Amino acid sequence: MDTDSRQNPGSTSEDQTLFSRFPELGNLEILHASYRKQEFQPHFHEGHVIGVIEKGCLGFDYRGEKVAAGPGEINIADPGEVHNGFALSDRGWQYRMFYLAPGQLHTAYEEICEKSCSMPFFKKGVIRDPGLAREIHSLHRAVQDPRVSILEKESRLITLVLNLVRRHAPESPGPIKPGKEKRSVARLRSYINDRFHAGLTLDDLGREAGLSKYYLLRSFKAHTGMTPHAYLSFVRAGKAREMMDRGLAIAETAQEAGFFDQSHLNRIFKKVFGITPGQYAASAGKPKK
Repeated sequence: MDTDSRQNPGSTSEDQTLFSRFPELGNLEILHASYRKQEFQPHFHEGHVIGVIEKGCLGFDYRGEKVAAGPGEINIADPGEVHNGFALSDRGWQYRMFYLAPGQLHTAYEEICEKSCSMPFFKKGVIRDPGLAREIHSLHRAVQDPRVSILEKESRLITLVLNLVRRHAPESPGPIKPGKEKRSVARLRSYINDRFHAGLTLDDLGREAGLSKYYLLRSFKAHTGMTPHAYLSFVRAGKAREMMDRGLAIAETAQEAGFFDQSHLNRIFKKVFGITPGQYAASAGKPKK
């Protein structure tokens, strides 16, 4: 991840921006910004742009219309569509934006369709969908969090693309029912069990199962009731408990079990078992350090 929290050239002291790039997520770029006086000149992007307004109101000219996006609303721009951007009041606006790499949404869309298909486009520059807006906001924060695994970030990004296309693209794919992939899913569970400490990705799992990323996500959840990243967290928590049973200190357990740090272990362990690693270790007289 590359991060640049410096102010943009030409912005006022009232503007605050945090820009990050993620090569491991297909060169995805994200921006968290608060603008008061910023005015974007007409421009376009090579890939899809998707964001959600947190505060204030953003105005922009898009496809011959003057549109406004307020708190909790989604703003979106298709590749090659010229638009600008400006505040509609003295309070400015604050938003979280995803800048997808050229073709990134199209690639995910084709995996969803499981066939070659044209790139989806969206008629409106502003979408009112509270549930999807919360999903965008939550994923944006998760992408910035180093404790969240790449596997989870990839999975949630694909799910977001699916939900966006299904709900708001003029032509969207129908639901695909998982077929008989029990053997592939069983192989994936063994693969995750054996490599729980590694930074697994959807590409890793897809190669092992011989399935597309989207079909893998659908099939795995259909047969296990869990997403692959949720299953990975479950396995890591169980392995951590085994390590503490052998007398391993909590800090070392966190590292050996594949967690980002001890606080990450604490959070996942409590979600799985309802108690903290410290409580578990203390119950058996194990070291807590």
